[in-house]
Amino acid sequence: MPRKQHSLSAHGGTKASASGPNSTVSAAEQEVPPEQPKDSQNPARWRAVYALIPTALALITSINTIRNQFASDDLEQVLSNAFIKHFSNLPSAFTKSVWSFAASDIIFTGDQYFRPIFSSLFTINYALFGTSPLGWHLVNVLIHAAVTLLVFVVSKEMTGRKLVAVVTAALFAVHPVHAEPVAWVSGVTDPLMALFLLPAFYFYLRFRGNSRWYLLAGALGFYFLALLSKETAIALPLVIAYCELFHFKAKAPLAQRLIQASKCVGFFVAPTAIYFLMRLHALGRPALGGHQRYPLVPALLTIPLAIVKYLGLMFIPFGYSYQHYTEFVQTIWSVSFLAPLALLLAIASGVVLLNSRLLTFAAVWFIVMLAPALASLRSFEPAHLLQERYLYAPSIGFCLALALGIEWVGTRDWFGSRRRIVAAVLTVILLVVWSAVYIRQNRVWDNTITVYKNSAAVAPLSPMAHALLSRTYYEAGRPREAEAEARTALDLDSQCATAYLDLSYFTKQSGKVDKACEYLENAIAAVPENAMTRHDLATIYLNLGMLYGQRKMLDRAEQNLLRSIDVSPRAAAWYYTGQFYIEQARFDDARAMYQRTLEEVPDWFAPIHLKFGLVYEGLGDLSRAEFEYNEYLRLAPDAPDRDDVKNHISAMMKRGAQPSKGGL
Repeated sequence: MPRKQHSLSAHGGTKASASGPNSTVSAAEQEVPPEQPKDSQNPARWRAVYALIPTALALITSINTIRNQFASDDLEQVLSNAFIKHFSNLPSAFTKSVWSFAASDIIFTGDQYFRPIFSSLFTINYALFGTSPLGWHLVNVLIHAAVTLLVFVVSKEMTGRKLVAVVTAALFAVHPVHAEPVAWVSGVTDPLMALFLLPAFYFYLRFRGNSRWYLLAGALGFYFLALLSKETAIALPLVIAYCELFHFKAKAPLAQRLIQASKCVGFFVAPTAIYFLMRLHALGRPALGGHQRYPLVPALLTIPLAIVKYLGLMFIPFGYSYQHYTEFVQTIWSVSFLAPLALLLAIASGVVLLNSRLLTFAAVWFIVMLAPALASLRSFEPAHLLQERYLYAPSIGFCLALALGIEWVGTRDWFGSRRRIVAAVLTVILLVVWSAVYIRQNRVWDNTITVYKNSAAVAPLSPMAHALLSRTYYEAGRPREAEAEARTALDLDSQCATAYLDLSYFTKQSGKVDKACEYLENAIAAVPENAMTRHDLATIYLNLGMLYGQRKMLDRAEQNLLRSIDVSPRAAAWYYTGQFYIEQARFDDARAMYQRTLEEVPDWFAPIHLKFGLVYEGLGDLSRAEFEYNEYLRLAPDAPDRDDVKNHISAMMKRGAQPSKGGL
């Protein structure tokens, strides 16, 4: 790394650093705005206060979350997660996916979340607090406070100005968009990732200032921990590449900057490669992102709209929700594409014209840190296309830009001698308003029902908001309210597939299987088949096929099951169709379905071997059946039916006969 460094002037230019080759002063510390004294002139006793102010704000505005209960995914990730209840499972956190504890449900075999630090944190939390939500929420609050402190440290290192850093961190501490990742126990992945990502970036900044290798080791180590917390940390090397190419030494020859950037980013290749190898071992595939539900082109066309909506959540302290339903943009001529694109181009032009490298860095940080979420749009349902927790790390760039704007206001002659007072008042107003909204939004995450009721209240005309609230009511034992919300969804949109699925499930649970089938038939008639509805229709056909199987209408059952596979080939459809064939003693057909399933599910999915055992037993291949049954027992040592399977193996080998239709 270069030993001679440059820093930014207050007007965007560069100037040589007066520090020597071993100086630990960052490249940006000498950028001092006009009429503002250098930080070194401030009394030493204020240095700790600068850092403590935003940290205290983070604690004060987040502490009301400790009254919350568990919500949404917490019910599975905490209360139903057998994995986190034993410290002996900790090594497995580094070899399995986040949802691998739900090993009996094929729906979770498509899980693409490899986050061992997250799983380890939950294991520690459970050992300390059990199922008491207070302790879990307190941990989230402390992590958010620690991240806020790190935002101050990194901002100070990047700008060289404590006042800008303290405003940046204070705004970050109280921004209402952070309620979701802080007040929601399972949303801690983003703060946890930031807890390691920011030290990694800080050590990079220090390393480029003095080339001490222990700082580089710190940067790489924290970056690796950030990757193990959440995969979106992969964006950090891109930020570093931008810094090397454009932020620092911008006047150096391009070839020199390219070489320097390649060297610097090259250091991060090793931890990235190790992470992907671990991911490959745990998930069976190294790629980021899950099953691609929707076509590529609409997802790409939706990116400008998604960015504008995310910016809206940062600018406007209103309308926060677990759901931000967003339709995919279908054509390049759509207003939903052209208008957001024009707005983003205008914003980008404004940033360029202002010619502030720190402002440009803030914009780049926001976009690059948001990029992994934008790249994954194809994997999300429209109701969850945008998620507020994805703004946690990107919001640092937004808060830095806003702090720079406030500083700029404080240097204008428009307000005369009161310009700094105006800037201070503006800061206080923002902090008070955002704090009030943030504290209120924390209470939205009290429990699952309050989360989904808020979604429906924020978007009362959204059929999906009512459909998902319907499910929540039913799971809470409130069937009348559940049915009412599902019907409201259909009143708003007669093509709402989720509402039909809800009503079918409710009636099936009450024993009205014929009525459940009727709802799904109505759904097939109402929902048009296209690339955007393919996933929902495939689910409808699959459920309908299984319901007809229960009614012994075998031809119609098989027809719908195969139609589900035709609309969307996937592991769940093959798996349940294989079960249908087992029940009809069509073991060759069942084997074909399970072989296709086996190619798609991870190695830890034990139930597939139980199914193969039934198939081979039905085919008379008892030695292969015994092998498959034992493989199931090996992969699922804590399975509740373990003794039943052992007894079945013994009985099978004694009698040498086929099992009865349908299972053990």
